[in-house]
Amino acid sequence: MIKQNPFSLYDFLGYFVPGAILVYFYLILDFLENNENQFKLSRFLADTGNLKLDQILFFIIISYALGHLVNFISSITIEKYAIWKYDYPSKYLLNLKLKGYWANGLIRNSWRILMPIILFPIAKLDFILGDILQFKDFYTRKLDDFLIGLIKEKGQKLLNKLFTNESMNERINNNVEEYDFFRLFAHYTFEHSKSHQFKIVNYVALYGFLRVLSLITVIVFWFLFFSMIIKTIPFNIWVLFIVSIVSYIFFMAFMKFYRRYTLEGLMLIAINEEL
Repeated sequence: MIKQNPFSLYDFLGYFVPGAILVYFYLILDFLENNENQFKLSRFLADTGNLKLDQILFFIIISYALGHLVNFISSITIEKYAIWKYDYPSKYLLNLKLKGYWANGLIRNSWRILMPIILFPIAKLDFILGDILQFKDFYTRKLDDFLIGLIKEKGQKLLNKLFTNESMNERINNNVEEYDFFRLFAHYTFEHSKSHQFKIVNYVALYGFLRVLSLITVIVFWFLFFSMIIKTIPFNIWVLFIVSIVSYIFFMAFMKFYRRYTLEGLMLIAINEEL
């Protein structure tokens, strides 16, 4: 079992760094406002580099707390959008039937209409590059038929092993595609594959970090857009385009490591000699 540190890699990448990025973004805006919109890196670093111990401690606390907030928001926006559109990686890796973006119910569909608007920089490029130009194949492609068959067979053995009650077993066997079966697989493989725990934790930290960065760039996009609309800064379509590209790249990277994390768990099921 890997040792649990009070401040883990996920705490650093998933909470502290994103929070620090937002704090620095605010400091840069404040610097620009007080320096007639002229940004000089050396002067900015000089202004922010002479911090006292209590100021450094305050910066760490604020960054960590703000990081928790933006991390949570990214999980209910970026990750939720990805799941609504592509389903869980465990589903498309195993070529299971996908539910599609639209769900039953007016309220749920209303949120699914609003989400692409909120995540417009990502959603527009996900449609143009992901759907039309098939960039989505880089991060949503299924496994080959041999691995799919092997993982399904061993996964079924694991479910039969975990659930010995006949009625429960039959219900799971008949509707396995409807359940979040990978949650069971993930806990089982993490507990029974000690040598792979560090790699799994790294994947979780990386996809969480990239998910938050994707949201931060969306926030920057909307901030720049509305600043240009109210003419506090000159309108520049290329700046918005570049920020959109960066946000989509972060989204693709998030999807890539989300897929790798899931693939790691599925492959540990496939090579398990006890199943």
